[in-house]
Amino acid sequence: MSQQQPTALTAEPEMIVGASAVVVVEDDATMREYLGEAIGASGCLCKTFPDSATALAYLASVQEPPDLVLSDINMPGMSGIELLRTVRTVSPDLPFILISGLCDLATAMDAMKTGASDYLLKPARREDIVRLVSKHIIGQTGPDHGAVASALAGFLGTRHLSGGDRASELAPLFEMLGLKRLETLQHSQRVAGFARLIGIEAGLAGNELETLEIGALLHDIGKAGIPHNVLMKRASLSESEWRVMKMHPALGWELLNRINGIRQEAEIVYAHHERFGGDGYPRGLSKEEIPIGARVFSIADTLDAIMSDRPYQRARSLGAAREEISRLGGIQFDPEVVRCFERIPDERIEQLRQRFKDREAPVSDAPTG
Repeated sequence: MSQQQPTALTAEPEMIVGASAVVVVEDDATMREYLGEAIGASGCLCKTFPDSATALAYLASVQEPPDLVLSDINMPGMSGIELLRTVRTVSPDLPFILISGLCDLATAMDAMKTGASDYLLKPARREDIVRLVSKHIIGQTGPDHGAVASALAGFLGTRHLSGGDRASELAPLFEMLGLKRLETLQHSQRVAGFARLIGIEAGLAGNELETLEIGALLHDIGKAGIPHNVLMKRASLSESEWRVMKMHPALGWELLNRINGIRQEAEIVYAHHERFGGDGYPRGLSKEEIPIGARVFSIADTLDAIMSDRPYQRARSLGAAREEISRLGGIQFDPEVVRCFERIPDERIEQLRQRFKDREAPVSDAPTG
């Protein structure tokens, strides 16, 4: 797909979260007031604190914990990451959102590993703040988590990792991340299915196909470390926001590379935005430097992107997807793998689309870049 910035189709209305209790920790007085006013105006009871120490003292003194904590990362004394780590020892399920004016690989990794529920990049619009607070407060009792977790467990339970272990070993990873970037699990299941169809035509079999499917399921796991208001932005991303967005393959690699027996799947995640002509990211790989699984997956992902409604574009037909993918053979895609894709009958693709049809409009698909 082209890296042209998308344009918003519709504006999502501001969400009202009701009379829930939110704690805000921010050392900058102007930002602290801004956050407090935005959250308070949505209907929440908002308590603000200038540093982690006073926030911790408050949390230790109340009988009823708040519904959510939102904290700056870079503060004098105890940082937001350290505050999160402390809170997690006593309240592992309390939604905790981090906010910062900077987003680099190390900070994003720390946020994920420490268990941040989500992440905002400054400056954050009021509607983005309210929407994210609402998401995590309502999500505590939302019905979709169980359905997604069940579907994910069913998928993982029938497959093995490239290192030989059962893929169900990955379940704790998804639980740690709160499944927060798998709201559209059907998308991941579709691209895994499309990748399998293409992989079979490309001569992959057995463990290679299972590795491809798991890599496809995991491809965007690094987006758990991308700030929510960058990931969900419905208008064009700025140059600095694109730099942040493009971290997600490396974030996924860093996250998965710490797990034994998943090296080949992690390679697919790391390389899924590389392009055959060499102008992809994050490493600028070309041709056979790109793992075969990533070369297969990139076609499957583009196929699903073209045929699905996104916040910034309407779905197009399978015929249109075939034309676009064929046109980009040798540029974005491996031409040999494109030919494999072209041999797959339309009805096989349509069957998969119907099997894993979105239950609702996608809410978290960022530009495929």
